[in-house]
Order: sequence, then C-alpha cells, then structure tokens
Amino acid sequence: MNYSFQVAYLNAIRQKKLIPEYILEDVFVKKNFSSLFSLFKEYNFKVANFSDNDLLDAYNFELVIKNELEDTLVLINSLLYSQHIWLVDWIKSYFIEKKFSNIEELILFFENSYINFKKFNSKLIEDLINLIVDFENIKLFLSYSLKAEVSASNLKFLKFGRIDDILLKKLFPSLESLSSYLSYTYYPKLKLTIQPMKENINYYFNYYLKELIWQSKFYYFTIEPIIFYFFEKLIESQKLKEIYYDIKFS
Repeated sequence: MNYSFQVAYLNAIRQKKLIPEYILEDVFVKKNFSSLFSLFKEYNFKVANFSDNDLLDAYNFELVIKNELEDTLVLINSLLYSQHIWLVDWIKSYFIEKKFSNIEELILFFENSYINFKKFNSKLIEDLINLIVDFENIKLFLSYSLKAEVSASNLKFLKFGRIDDILLKKLFPSLESLSSYLSYTYYPKLKLTIQPMKENINYYFNYYLKELIWQSKFYYFTIEPIIFYFFEKLIESQKLKEIYYDIKFS
C-alpha cells in the first residue's frame, strides 16, 4: 500500500518534533534543568500548564514524557490507513501501558498479533518483531536466572523470535552459554550480565533498534517510516529521562 504522501508529511515535520542527539548530549553534559525544560518548549511538548518548578516534580515530568509519546501515537494514527490503525493500540499496549499481569498474557498478546505483522510482508517490520521478542525472551531468561530454583521444563518464552524458545530452555541457566550462542547470531555485540539487568538490556535493545530506525529512513512509499517514527520518539523519551534523573540525583 502506498504511503508516499504520509511519509513526505512526516519527514517535513520530523525536524520540528525530534530533538537531535547532539543537543541531548549537550544538555546531558550541562546537567541543567533550565536547559532541559527549554527543550520541551522549543520542540512543542505539552508544558503550557507547568512552570519549571512544577517540572522539578518527577510525577509531572513523567507525565509530560508520557503525553509526548501518546501525542506521537495520535499523529501516527492520523497517517495510517484504517486497516492499519490496530498498530497504534498494539504499540500503546506494549510500550506505554504494559498491561500484562503475567507471562501467559504476554505470550497470548504476541501470538494474537504476529499474524497481523506478517501480513505487511516487510523484512524490516519482521526484524522489529523478532527484535522485540528476542529481548523479551532474554529478559525472561535473566529473571528466571535470578530465582533460587527453576526447572527448565517450567520455563515459558515467547515464540516468533530469532532465538528458538526450545533452545533457550536448553541453554538455561547459564548466561555464559547464552552469551556465547548470541555471539554467532544477529546479536554479536550483546554481552549479558545479571546486574544491572535493566540498564544493560535497554542499552542493547536500543542499539539494535537504532539500526532498524536508520534503515526505515530509506523507505519513501511504505508504512515503515511511520511505524519507526514512534521508536525514534521512544528512544528520545528514554534519553530525556536519563538526563532528568541524572541531574536530580547528582
């Protein structure tokens, strides 16, 4: 399906909405709240109802970030054809709301949506889903490893990733074995450690996600740039949080 008009429109406004990495790095070095909050105003975040003092409160800051991501989804929603609107709800459920109370719900979520993603017949979108599933499984592997006694037969992983879920059970519980295996796959730079688990995994996930975002910019007539625009904003939001909390607790 041709998305040439939507992609052209998105490319036209991207410079006004995305904060360049070099500017984020400059604010990170300055460690100054005023510089950080100025970015919100310059790039049209919804801060009209907040003073700088209000934004010093972490709840208000997090709310601004969440609102920006939700506004991004509103924009994406306006660019998609009706048969692809489900993508907005999918992204919101997984990346913003995270409404999964147990692993069974997460598994079912991906099983129900995988067929829809396959219909795009896009290598880049398939790479995205593989990436998300693989890192979700790696996080599960790490979480299982932290427990005192876990039987490999009781482990539950998501399907449809590059890393076979049966192989993950065979490699468990050794992080060294999993890391060694990954060095010969799509993830040669991934080095796993238990601590700090969250920071370690988020860093590597974004490393590979940025590669897909870069590739998406060479698509001019299809849906890929629209989908990956959200992930540009997601990485931006994570960097803004990193800057904020680094200043707040330094």
